[in-house]
Amino acid sequence: GESDNRNQQKMEMKVWDPDNPLTDRQIDQFLVVARAVGTFARALDCSSSIRQPSLHMSAAAASRDITLFHAMDTLQRNGYDLAKAMATLVPQGGPVLCRDEMEEWSASEAMLFEEALEKYGKDFNDIRQDFV
Repeated sequence: GESDNRNQQKMEMKVWDPDNPLTDRQIDQFLVVARAVGTFARALDCSSSIRQPSLHMSAAAASRDITLFHAMDTLQRNGYDLAKAMATLVPQGGPVLCRDEMEEWSASEAMLFEEALEKYGKDFNDIRQDFV
């Protein structure tokens, strides 16, 4: 019940408006397009093709959180205008490729990390000592 006299605009940056004009279905459709663009971007990127030679692996990488966060941010930055947001996903030079740290790992490194997570949970000190 206390008033908050802090200037919220200096403290926070709005990254999503839940009262946007889009329906859940439109947002879901945009996310599908964003994942497809991410898969296509990986197909065009030589280093991605070497690391993930199969379409299945490229599509899985394009479904990671980084791609979805980029898509949601793109919607918000473009005022929830789907046409503008689509154009931002595929600018003049080609589709935008979003990568996270996991894509730099080899398949064996990723499997080792997953094994460590199963064993230790989120105790990253123990994971580093025993697995890394």
